Formats: sequence, C-alpha cells, structure tokens
Amino acid sequence: MTPKTMKAVQIQEYNQPYHVSEVPVPRPKPHQVLVRIKAAGFCHTDLMALNGEFNTKLPFIGSHEPAGIIEEVGSNVMDFHRGDRVGCINFDSVCGKCADCQSGLPIYCDDPLMKGITVDGAWAEYMVADARFVVKLPDDMEFKVAAPLMCAGISIYGGIQRADVQKGGSIGIIGIGGLGHIGTQIAKCMGYTVAAVDIKQKALEAVASYEHSPDALILATDTVEESLLKIDQMASSKYRGLDATVLATDHPSAFELAAALTRKHGTMVLLGQPEKGITMSYHSVIYKDIRLVGSLVADTAAAQELVSIFHQNKLHVDIKEWKMEDAEKMRQSYLSGQGMGKNVVIM
Repeated sequence: MTPKTMKAVQIQEYNQPYHVSEVPVPRPKPHQVLVRIKAAGFCHTDLMALNGEFNTKLPFIGSHEPAGIIEEVGSNVMDFHRGDRVGCINFDSVCGKCADCQSGLPIYCDDPLMKGITVDGAWAEYMVADARFVVKLPDDMEFKVAAPLMCAGISIYGGIQRADVQKGGSIGIIGIGGLGHIGTQIAKCMGYTVAAVDIKQKALEAVASYEHSPDALILATDTVEESLLKIDQMASSKYRGLDATVLATDHPSAFELAAALTRKHGTMVLLGQPEKGITMSYHSVIYKDIRLVGSLVADTAAAQELVSIFHQNKLHVDIKEWKMEDAEKMRQSYLSGQGMGKNVVIM
C-alpha cells in the first residue's frame, strides 16, 4: 500500500542548501502514473533552478532525471501497468494548444511545466508523471544507469540527431562531462567518426577506455592546427574539419574552438548554456558558412530509441552514487569541478 508521506530533497529558498523534508505522496491524475523512484540524476539545470532562474514556486522538489517502478496508473492510461520499469523525460505537462504542440513537437511547447525545474521533480520516494512522457526500460537495465539517460542522454542524442550528418560522416563532441561522455559512445554506435574534445586529459582518457571509444582525442589547449591534423587523420573529406560539432559545455571559449574545428558548410549544435551568452568571431561563422542549430532534448519516441541503443550496445555511464541526505554534499562536489560523469541520487 502506498504511504501517505515520503522523504524528498526540496529547494526551500533560492541559492540555499538542499533540504530533506517529509512531504505528502502525490496522487496520479487520470493521465498520469505514480512512479516509485529508484534513482534520480543531478544536472546543471538543477543549479539554475536552485538559483531561481525559472522563478519556480517555493518550495519544490529537485531533479528531472528519474527512473523507477510504476505503483499506480491513472484511469486514462492504457500503455503502462503497475510494476513496469520506466524512465520519465522532464515534461510534467504541455499546453496542447500552441503551434508546436499542434504540430507534434510538444518539447517546444510555449507553456510547459518541467519536472524539478518549474514543478516538483524526482528527488523523492514517489513522483507523478504524465504517461505521454514515460518510456519503458529493459528488465536488466539498472535504474542508476537509466536515470541519466532521461536528460543528459536524450539531450546529447537529440543534439547528434539535429546535426543531421550522413552516416559515416564526422562529429565532434565538445565537452566530455555528463552529456559528452555518453555522446561519444552514442555517435560511434550511430555510425559516425567521432572526435572527443575537452580541456581535461583525464576526461579524454576515460572515454578512450570505453568499448565504443572515439577516433580522435583533442585537448582543448592544443593549437587549432594540431587539432585539425588529428581530425584529418580520422576523417576523409574534401574540407578540413568536422562535419558537425555538438557543444555539451557551458565554457565560453568552447564556442570559438568548435567553430574553428567545424568544416566549411558544417553545423554547430548548441546544447551548452553559458551564463553570458555565446561569443564567436563573425569570421568563423560567416566566411565558413557554418549553420548554428539549437537543440533542447529528444522527444518521447527518440528517448525510447536511445534506451534501446544504449541497452543493445552495452554503453557505459560514469556514475557517482549519493544518498538523499547527501544531496547538498553532491552539489558542492559538482561545483568544485573535480567530478566526472553523472551524479545520481539512489533512493
């Protein structure tokens, strides 16, 4: 029997430490399922929510990267059942009325509610989720592996898709952190020649050790010419540089570097959210005819595709596990910049 109350990691004041509270267990509406959360990830966007950048009504529960088991099913839900193992992408609801909702692009809804960002999220023992944004997990996929796929995974997967590079082409993943270390593996499994780019040698060595490792490792402090020589050796093209670069970092200097490594008539996909905006030389973009594309996350169907790709190819997520009571310690560890991969709270 579902309890009436549960433990949750709340944001009670902006810019203040996380707080573990006792709160009511939510009840599912007809279009929702109640998920018993087993694991929930930590993302850079969680910091933005904590800082009040989304004007979220206080208090609220953090995290938009959940995985768990369905406990209850709303009366209108047909495709899920109690006991199903699931992950949930970060949409609590969409308006259903705007042009994108009407065109089958609800992830670009004009007025969405977002788990852990504008409404209660997944750092709790239970969470309600709109069944339209729920994906099924394989029986043998660990929840702590599935949780990071629900934002980090689908963000980088969506970015790779948006690059629109033909199979066999070349893609650079700029920033080998929580998103990037997943992205290098996904891009390899999708048939691309892959360059991993990061300022930390340790991050490059980590992805080089995976079964689906990148074809080139590029240290961000190397000269552009040195980096282009490495790209020339891995990719065959009439143009110098990568067919596309996917920016999975917020570091301001990464955008100019990505432009320098992207070939003429190539594509840059922007996932990073630098605080002061994007800065690049007009020469890099205009004279090379580089196409700039923004990317948010993948939709539900693509999220289900990603789970299959990940499971079939036995891809790796670098995970550091935390208890709910250590959420603030986790945040401080992230802010120190020393960690790699994904931080995940285990329930």
